[in-house]
Amino acid sequence: MSRIYAITATAISTLSILFGCTSKSNHELALQLLQQADTAVATANYNYALEILDTLKAKYPEEIDIQRTAINIRPRAIEGISIRQIEQTDSLQALYSHHTDSLMAYFTTHHNKELGHDYDYYIIKQLDNSDIFGKTGIQGRVSPSGEFSIISSLTAKPVRHTQISISAPNGQTVESAKITYDGERNYRSSGTETITFIAAECDTIGSYLSSAPDSQLKLSFIGDKTYTMPLSKIERRSVELAWQLAYCINQKNKLAQQRQLYERQLALARDQIARTMLD
Repeated sequence: MSRIYAITATAISTLSILFGCTSKSNHELALQLLQQADTAVATANYNYALEILDTLKAKYPEEIDIQRTAINIRPRAIEGISIRQIEQTDSLQALYSHHTDSLMAYFTTHHNKELGHDYDYYIIKQLDNSDIFGKTGIQGRVSPSGEFSIISSLTAKPVRHTQISISAPNGQTVESAKITYDGERNYRSSGTETITFIAAECDTIGSYLSSAPDSQLKLSFIGDKTYTMPLSKIERRSVELAWQLAYCINQKNKLAQQRQLYERQLALARDQIARTMLD
């Protein structure tokens, strides 16, 4: 970086001497912007450098030699931004990895030998041997890829439910999406009504339980009629921890994708730095 900076500084100085007497007003203003951009990069003020270069390009397009020198400054600024973004991403990845590892201590992997690993999911240890089917209640789950879901099961009273809701003593209520009976995700068998809600359909419930005060919450099964019962502490914990784990896994996945983007951005910037040094 010091060699590149020296080359750029020399180019700016040369431009100042060569064009000191021609188009003096515009040239001096353009040269001043060029120097400010170069200084901004040298002092790690990369975004400000890009703003200055954009102004230079828009206001003084006729200053060809100055614009040519600026071509090397821009990728240097992008290089600095990319390195900073990668460092910040690495810090966030470490944070979410720590949170994920901490949450995983509460979970176990449920594996069905007949269905195979594609149907594996994480469930809190207290519910690992408790089959939701044939009972009344809800259960939070997370796939290894980070997909959050809630399973609802109703045997207490037939209501042909299509959604569930959670309500607090203060009257606040959050609901899932409605899942029309289809015999698959919403199916009924032997007096049991069961629905599998995917993340987009029940994310509001997971988010709410993750931050709601510890109070006497009610769980309702809503369909042709409504059946309401207390939400047990273990079921609440099942959903809120599953939502938190899914959130952390998804954040890690998003950050991994962002890091790949920043790495490509950095590689392109360094390639452009090398090419513009030869001009």
